[in-house]
Amino acid sequence: MKSIYLFMTLCLMSVVCFAQKNTLPKRALRFNIGESTHGTGDLKGLSFGTAYTHYLKKKLSLEYHFKGTIHDDQDRYLLFINGNLEQDGSVRTTTAGFQLGSLIRYSPLRTSNHEFTLAAGPYGRYESSSLGSNGYAARYPSPASPIPRILIEYDHSFPQRIYNIGYMAELSYNYTFKKQLFVGVNAAFQNDTNGDAITHLGFLIGKRF
Repeated sequence: MKSIYLFMTLCLMSVVCFAQKNTLPKRALRFNIGESTHGTGDLKGLSFGTAYTHYLKKKLSLEYHFKGTIHDDQDRYLLFINGNLEQDGSVRTTTAGFQLGSLIRYSPLRTSNHEFTLAAGPYGRYESSSLGSNGYAARYPSPASPIPRILIEYDHSFPQRIYNIGYMAELSYNYTFKKQLFVGVNAAFQNDTNGDAITHLGFLIGKRF
């Protein structure tokens, strides 16, 4: 009799586990936004995007995403004459781009409510920057200059618009409520053939189906 009870218990547990496994959604759509840095971290800005995920197995999935970034900064060059501000010659730079890519995602933790994921994959990126490829030089006027103005000298030896390919690595966690909606956080790092290292840290929201 004990053997029968044990057998029935094991069967019931198997059915429950099988049912839970098969009730997990197979697809997901998410949106994310957060803060981002570009290069050595001196350019700060925003990252945003959307991604579609298809689960191949319970813990293995593929993601296809579209992401965008925009970063800006300024180097201040102020010219004072007799204690009064004569010219604000600050150099303001903006770098922006968008990319299409895919990630292979592995979720060591995935339940009906919680998911922790490690992901990595390639992307293609378009980018445009107002900063000279070899930087710039700022020249203050000499005391005897007839035109007291700050002069900015740029060196553009590469195109303003560039296309490159790269790789991305990402960590993310999300919590599902009402069976389909989820919120979470993600952190990512990427680098490409142009040497643009970009970080992401933000929030995400989405739906499973």
